[in-house]
Amino acid sequence: MNWLIEPKRPTLNVLLISAIIYAAFVAVLPWAGRSYVPRPMPPEPRLQLHRFERIEGFAFRVGADSLKQYEDSDADAQRSPVVLYEDDKPIGPAHSSHHDVEYVGRGRYSHFKEFGLLMSTSDNSDPNRNGRLYWVGLPKK
Repeated sequence: MNWLIEPKRPTLNVLLISAIIYAAFVAVLPWAGRSYVPRPMPPEPRLQLHRFERIEGFAFRVGADSLKQYEDSDADAQRSPVVLYEDDKPIGPAHSSHHDVEYVGRGRYSHFKEFGLLMSTSDNSDPNRNGRLYWVGLPKK
């Protein structure tokens, strides 16, 4: 005798089929509402950073030739206008000492002549592996 379609118990059949459909719906529900949402980006003009070189501690260096004109030339000048973003959020403080970038981290960065951009991530992770995007907001001309 077929246990699912039993002519003498139609109500039981309807309830059983409904339970199976509901279980399938609940199993698929977590994925049903998801759609691709692009990551927000910092305002224009901007430059995405790639290939971070580990220096020491939490510090990473990234070179970007298009940023050379904005580099600080004197430790006291601190005039570089670039803003470092992690995904869509600015991090910092900017113009931090190299020691603080290396050993404190937490988003500190400096942009110094002959060295480029020395940075740390907000959680002191490796920017090559943490899955976040790093951008520099450029000054408008």
